[in-house]
Amino acid sequence: MATTSFKLPGFRAYIDRIKNVTAKEAAELTVEELQEAGPAWTGEFRNAWKIVPGPNKRIPATKDSSYSNKQRREVEFSGPIENKKTIKAEPLKGRGDNGYTIGNKMKYRNIAMDLEPDSNKKYRGDREGRTAPKDWYVTFVQGGRMRQILEAATLKAQKDPTVRGFPQKGNPNPNK
Repeated sequence: MATTSFKLPGFRAYIDRIKNVTAKEAAELTVEELQEAGPAWTGEFRNAWKIVPGPNKRIPATKDSSYSNKQRREVEFSGPIENKKTIKAEPLKGRGDNGYTIGNKMKYRNIAMDLEPDSNKKYRGDREGRTAPKDWYVTFVQGGRMRQILEAATLKAQKDPTVRGFPQKGNPNPNK
């Protein structure tokens, strides 16, 4: 059986650009949602999320708390000390298996995520005055929120001017 083939110059680069823009949007939306869903006692945990280019990268827990126990107790009545920061992803470049790794830099991150108990053998979600529901992180990951974020990122990426419309020969920018 005979096959026919044709070439679309620039098509592969165009698809890679769509993939990279969508991945960036998804990473930034994921962190934004993690900041909203997670604890914000002082605000430092929610501001310690990090987005690193490349899949399966290691994000070490290197940051100690900046607040004493006394300051933490005072926060219970006044609300978070730190304002929420916007965490941005570095744009991906090139082709291949591009993606991002998302993690939190706080040394107490596993306690804040309800993945392990604190030094008093108590889970964060079981304490009084908690600022996020018990098991918030597991619920976030397993509860379908990631799918909603990917759908939103895809819709947002399709509006990006660098991916709208396939560039035709002689017209490198289809939006003009």
